[in-house]
Amino acid sequence: MNETILLLISNALTGIAAWFVGKRKVTAETDNQVLKNLELAISVYSQIITDLKKEIESLNLKVQELEKKIDELHTENKLLKSKL
Repeated sequence: MNETILLLISNALTGIAAWFVGKRKVTAETDNQVLKNLELAISVYSQIITDLKKEIESLNLKVQELEKKIDELHTENKLLKSKL
């Protein structure tokens, strides 16, 4: 009888210890996965930001060209009005 009780207590303590160790391992793996996901998200956002910067630069150049063209057309319009 005593051996059965000792065996049950031993098994229970082993199970509890295994649960704590397993929980720590799962927590560590989860934290590691969260960090990997965060690193991936930062990489994706960094790439998006780089692409958007390039697009903004391109659009700024286009705006400057269009403003120059508008100025030329205003000058031409004034010249044509003065000839009337």
